[in-house]
Amino acid sequence: MFKRIVLALTVVVAVTAPAYAQTGKVTEGDVARAAEARKAASLQLADALVEYDDNVVAALLLENDLSRLASALTDRERDLTVTRAEARQVALSMYMNAGVGQLDLFTAASIAEWRLGAGYLDRASDQSESTLARLRAVKDSYLDQQKILDESLARQTEINAELDRQAGEMLIVLQAADDEYRAVAAQWAKQEAARIEAERKAREEEEARRRAATSTTSTTAGPGTTQPPGGSATTTTLTPPPPQNGKTCPVNGAVTFRDTWGAYRSGGRTHQGVDMMANRGVPLVAIEDGIVAKIGNGGLGGKTVWLASDSGHSYYYAHLDGWASGLGIGDRLDVGELLGYVGNTGNAAYTAPHLHFEYHPNGGSAVNPYPLVADLCL
Repeated sequence: MFKRIVLALTVVVAVTAPAYAQTGKVTEGDVARAAEARKAASLQLADALVEYDDNVVAALLLENDLSRLASALTDRERDLTVTRAEARQVALSMYMNAGVGQLDLFTAASIAEWRLGAGYLDRASDQSESTLARLRAVKDSYLDQQKILDESLARQTEINAELDRQAGEMLIVLQAADDEYRAVAAQWAKQEAARIEAERKAREEEEARRRAATSTTSTTAGPGTTQPPGGSATTTTLTPPPPQNGKTCPVNGAVTFRDTWGAYRSGGRTHQGVDMMANRGVPLVAIEDGIVAKIGNGGLGGKTVWLASDSGHSYYYAHLDGWASGLGIGDRLDVGELLGYVGNTGNAAYTAPHLHFEYHPNGGSAVNPYPLVADLCL
């Protein structure tokens, strides 16, 4: 399925190239199409992301199972040690009381290697038979538990490899969309800078000509004042304005995510945010105007930022690879201003780079942020 996803996205991204491939000039339309292609990457990855999230949950559940299985195996080992000691005591007692000709029990490496002396079972007491039967049962239980643990460990390796593969393929798609957009946007910015500079020089030259003309046609008038041609040059921003209500997507790059509110998480917790997958180092920005209320480093969230917005809402950014240079508590950020970069710090080290994003209306409890970021980012 992934090959079809890559092919589809390649077609989407490629449509921006012909518009400027021949002339080397990009238009606002080229930039807009590249931006749409970047958004389309998330939709192209929808099915793959479902499979990936399912495997994340499977890996978390298996991790819990492994912990339980390891504990159970430890219990079996303890039972086996105790029962072996009891069996040795029974064998020693029988040897001392009945005289067994050969006692391999003390040197045997396992139950299967035991060789009981001739007539041993005939002379065994009910207690000895019970002890040996229990020892065999405990040994069998231990071996069964070890087999289950080994199979679970193999399954964990398999799931982790699949997670790495899926994440790698999705990140390739996102990177391709990002690279195309940034190339087009950079070319547009270069063109705009050149245009603005050319307009500035043209105004200066025009002003110089006017002054020269004035000085040659008027010898009696005092030094006059002139105004430059009306209107100053305006620049076209490379990032579209906030889509609605003064907010913008917190991930400034190609990103994919789905609604995983309430999904299973480690330790029996439920997911209280949305995981927004993007390549490591993709910029994270203020979703709206606000103040940096808290910066954290450690625990489940790894490197984190709390943004207290002017509207009274709070937003939590977690698993950052790093913060914007010089970012500190109390800093004011405008909507779209850089605050950090996508990573997988904290307990997300086993997953693909992503932003764990939480939405706390009016600074209260977290609510499902998916509808909010879906409107802003997709």
